[in-house]
Amino acid sequence: MTRIQILRLVLHIFGTVIPACLIAALVVIVLADVIARNFLAMSILWAHEFAVILLSATVWFGLTGAAMSGQMFGISLFVDRLPPRAGQLARMIADLLVMLIAAAVIHAAWAQISTARFTKFLSLGWPKWIVAVLLAAGMALIILTRIIQLAGRVRGNQK
Repeated sequence: MTRIQILRLVLHIFGTVIPACLIAALVVIVLADVIARNFLAMSILWAHEFAVILLSATVWFGLTGAAMSGQMFGISLFVDRLPPRAGQLARMIADLLVMLIAAAVIHAAWAQISTARFTKFLSLGWPKWIVAVLLAAGMALIILTRIIQLAGRVRGNQK
């Protein structure tokens, strides 16, 4: 296996497998909370906060899977309508813009991490910066995905 294939496998795991597992955990936790509220007349205290973390991580890591499979809807809708030559240039510009936006989000997440180190989710007791770390990790994976796809297009291996 080449380095690029290993990297694509890692991106597939983080962009597809992990979000699917997170959604499964989210469904189980929400279902358990609903059953507890309806049949036991009490809620699972940490269920809401944990569900927020799971949903956030699912979205941020899931964006990597969407980027890998060309499902960045706003970009694809626009670029696919262009002539082939203009489409290549627009796709490269879109890749660069997505990377710049993701880098700006990482910068914002870092600011959140550095200022939110003492606040905690009340029922979980976890520090709130965990959500910002998940956001930064998801955006870093987006940047890595776009770099791999951009390099593939420059070499002529991909659309």
